[in-house]
Amino acid sequence: MTQASVSSHEHALNSAPYAPLFEPISIGSLRLRNRIAMAPMTRRLTNGTVPGQAHATYYARFAQGGTGLVITEGTHIDDGHSVDADDTPALFGPEHIARWKLVTDAVHHAGGAIACQLWHTGRHGRDPIAPSAVPVKNADGTTKPVPREMTRDDMDQVRDAFAHAGTCAQHAGFDAIELHGAHGYLLESFLSPATNTRTDDYGGTLANRMRYPLEVVRTVRTAVGPSYPIIYRFSQWKIEDYAAASFANPDELGVFVCALRDAGVDILHVSTRDATAPGYPEAHPTRTLAGWSKKLSTLPTIAVGRVSVSQSMGETGAIATTDPAPAAALIRDGETDVIAVGRALIANPDWCERVRAGKWHDLKAFDKAMLKTLD
Repeated sequence: MTQASVSSHEHALNSAPYAPLFEPISIGSLRLRNRIAMAPMTRRLTNGTVPGQAHATYYARFAQGGTGLVITEGTHIDDGHSVDADDTPALFGPEHIARWKLVTDAVHHAGGAIACQLWHTGRHGRDPIAPSAVPVKNADGTTKPVPREMTRDDMDQVRDAFAHAGTCAQHAGFDAIELHGAHGYLLESFLSPATNTRTDDYGGTLANRMRYPLEVVRTVRTAVGPSYPIIYRFSQWKIEDYAAASFANPDELGVFVCALRDAGVDILHVSTRDATAPGYPEAHPTRTLAGWSKKLSTLPTIAVGRVSVSQSMGETGAIATTDPAPAAALIRDGETDVIAVGRALIANPDWCERVRAGKWHDLKAFDKAMLKTLD
């Protein structure tokens, strides 16, 4: 065997575990060159609420490195209660559309697809509203301001703002939208009995608690039309409570994900602290939360959580680079359809190409200082 053939054989061995990540996939009108998504990563580096050329360069960098689907940072849907900070982008006016179009054009030119994550921060906002007047209790024991309990008018306004932002995303050239229904923000706070203590039709039973998020999905679906891809992100954990479990068992999860499907969701983005961990080990020793969601709903899933990094969200200590082979195996085994990479991708915009070559050991470790700039 020649030296060249030996090197080729070694490359094949090194890269084989990662091959599932690089298979193309089509989900309705959303066509991806591979199974790798950029997880939404809040940056707070916007001049006001309007993205600029720096954002176009930033997001295109990941597409240039091979990422199939770029999902933007959380993007506010109005200039009112959805906002948590002035340095976070928004999408509801003509100027937002025009500037986001710079971003989507740049990502498309680099060969990638891009989705906009639409975000209402709810209890975490600077002028908070929520299903109930239950304040956020931080890990250090302090609390945020008590949110105002939403009225019917508030619910209508937020629902319609999500829908309007969805149509703005279409005009801005996004290939899909993601509704942020995770991590303790507005839509998720309706689901949790800890944050939703209402006694009307939107509180109490699971059917009532999920009523409002489903109303939002149906209104957005009507606004964007039948074929525009809608991703819905949900989670077990909250940013103020990493040990939370929004769905206690597979039956509860199944009720919710099937209802999302019936309301018009195309893809479930399942956020856990470790994408490879079993979702309900007492029911199945290995099936992940994304795997349960896919099996129960029959919808395609995106799995996210501790991919290629050593620490889960909320853990302390140095963050090292880890082998992404276990995440790739989730695709191989039919547990999920797409893997979302966050912190490791921030550190390595060319993550895809390095992993494809079987060279994950060459990846740089993530450092929180990397979040201070878009460079």
